[in-house]
Amino acid sequence: MLLSSCFENPSWTYEGPTIVEFKNPRAGFATQPANNVQNGIRARIIRQGISRDSILIQLVGAQRPVDTTVPYSIDPSSTAVEGTNYAFVGTKGTLTIPANSSAAYLVFRFLPGIPATAPATQGSTLVLNLDGSSEVPASVNYKTFTFTIRN
Repeated sequence: MLLSSCFENPSWTYEGPTIVEFKNPRAGFATQPANNVQNGIRARIIRQGISRDSILIQLVGAQRPVDTTVPYSIDPSSTAVEGTNYAFVGTKGTLTIPANSSAAYLVFRFLPGIPATAPATQGSTLVLNLDGSSEVPASVNYKTFTFTIRN
């Protein structure tokens, strides 16, 4: 018996516009670092004892021959306070994806702003928005990432 097909081979190459997005490389892992409570695609719950964490900002599309500056902002819905609950490592408000690269990490320090006597469920949120640019806009689906910081 001989079988044949007339279907084209699918292309697995991304052919859409170049965009940037948050990417949580630890999403769905069954085991987490000691102070990392939960991971999702667009959110992460952490304990303030982690002291330092990061989130990947990914370029979706062809790599660019020049540095790509990605502006981001803190969403007004955030309850975490800069200098009390967190601090940025690097330049606040922009991240640079190096030339001929596909990603860079936005790095934070998490400060002990929640009293040690507070319940483990008490926390604050740090909501980040990728603002994108006219050259490289932010993904509609993955432009927001939320850290929930707990005691």
